[in-house]
Amino acid sequence: MFDEEYENIEDGLFDYLNESGHTDIPMSEFSEFDDSVSDFDFSSLQGDFKKSFSKVNKRIANKRTTAPRTSRKSRLTKEFAVKRRAVLQGKSPRKMAKVIVPKDRPVIVEGVSKFILSQSAKDNAIRQIGYYRGEKLQEMVLIFNNNNSAVDFQVEIFNPSMPLDYLYSTSQNLNNKIQVAGGSTQYTDVLYNILANPTLIPNCKFVFDGPQLAKQVSIPLEVNNKNSAGVLKVDPISLALKFDTMQVANNIVFFDMHEALNRPFIPDGMDVIKYTVLAGMTVTMAFFYKQVSLKKVFYQEARDSKKLL
Repeated sequence: MFDEEYENIEDGLFDYLNESGHTDIPMSEFSEFDDSVSDFDFSSLQGDFKKSFSKVNKRIANKRTTAPRTSRKSRLTKEFAVKRRAVLQGKSPRKMAKVIVPKDRPVIVEGVSKFILSQSAKDNAIRQIGYYRGEKLQEMVLIFNNNNSAVDFQVEIFNPSMPLDYLYSTSQNLNNKIQVAGGSTQYTDVLYNILANPTLIPNCKFVFDGPQLAKQVSIPLEVNNKNSAGVLKVDPISLALKFDTMQVANNIVFFDMHEALNRPFIPDGMDVIKYTVLAGMTVTMAFFYKQVSLKKVFYQEARDSKKLL
């Protein structure tokens, strides 16, 4: 009985104040009343409820005169029910652990990206695909087309000796299997260009298309780093582990080469990528790169020219 009566006390007070025009009373007055009632032990009440409640009023009045006045800027430490609208504000450095609102009310959280996105160095590198140290990178797109073949196509990307090896083994032109986006440049032109102009590839993005998608994704990259002394070091990269678990598309993977290899990737003829494109598949590889043009390094005329690429 008492719980039902006390639950409507606060609403009755608000209605009375609105009708009488006393709307300038601070909310702290009511919070002190709530604290007084919450801290009081009602187990000693006996007999008639109205007589007992008058005793409660007297004890509350005595407690309010003797208890110290609480600060109006006290922190929110209790649970409360939201009927229409709730606005939580404050400058306290302590973070709020939990906020529960009705399911049928809209909730707006400012800065929600801070909760969803991680701030680790690895995740920040993924979000910087296409950029390197704040600089926008150029894009080299290679298309490996093997959709009209029944034989798997094994390729060593950025290997300058592969065009001749492929010609001897198949009597075909490698430029017909590997296309450069844009159509005006051939793959062999790209190979000879990166041999003369040092090229740094910080990150890349791959897109797979074909009937053997799941099997193609499971094939790893083999980065072979060798030198003139005959030393070879193989660094495998599992593409299946590079997929973002939150992304919807299952045929796109992008990753940071520096993070995957724990070293810079600079294809100079001795640093190549070995990969296999399955029969019926088409793999598009976009390499985001930064390149130093030697002709612009040695010749002032090349640096001053606005038309030279």
